[in-house]
Amino acid sequence: MAIMSKETKRIACYESDAMGKMLPTAAMNYFQELSTNQGDSLGIGRDFLKENQIAWFLVKYVIRFKSYPEYKDHVTVTTRATGMDKFCATRRFTIEDSLGHEAVIADTQWLLINRATEKMEPINNYAQFDAYDCFEKGEPLFRKLKKISKCDLEKTFNVRYLDIDFNNHVNHVKYIAWAIEVLPLEVVKTKVLREIKVSYKAQGFYGDQVRAMAEMVNEGHYRVDIVNQENALLCQLELVLN
Repeated sequence: MAIMSKETKRIACYESDAMGKMLPTAAMNYFQELSTNQGDSLGIGRDFLKENQIAWFLVKYVIRFKSYPEYKDHVTVTTRATGMDKFCATRRFTIEDSLGHEAVIADTQWLLINRATEKMEPINNYAQFDAYDCFEKGEPLFRKLKKISKCDLEKTFNVRYLDIDFNNHVNHVKYIAWAIEVLPLEVVKTKVLREIKVSYKAQGFYGDQVRAMAEMVNEGHYRVDIVNQENALLCQLELVLN
């Protein structure tokens, strides 16, 4: 079993919605922080990646919400690597409530990229990654997501400086925020988001103007394509609410 890291969090007011429930984006921010902290603690975090001119790029994300912790609740966030094979790695995250029940489960898929060449880098070129104690191949999260066939809803967003992350591109959590924002307000207020699937296709940058275009597949099921000002596809998402 790969090394598991844990952190305890207290849901803050700015991480909660109008009803006091934890925001979906807050869960994803917890996950990002914990995985970064784990890498740093093992000596293979940001400094190591920067020194070797490599980076982990998130390509797929599946997050399932069984329940939503509430403002002031204390939760336990966990992460562990679940697979490493050639250029690709997978990682699982969870959030457990105060009773130890799993409230949120997420699986992610990453590619190791050489920053100098912008090409995929073999993971086994770096024996240091053995520190994760993960020697499984891992399972693909899903094959692909379908593009929208028609645009039922649309919103435009300008990429701000505060949307940019360590790698100087749009932070992956922002795409989920844009996808939720494009949904009808009455849907967001009356239904509960249960699952998000995300496929990251290309990078967005400061100053870009992005369009989130949504198609309602059926009640509570939406597909969202996010493109930049040149109509290049940046991200595809599927959201399920009930």
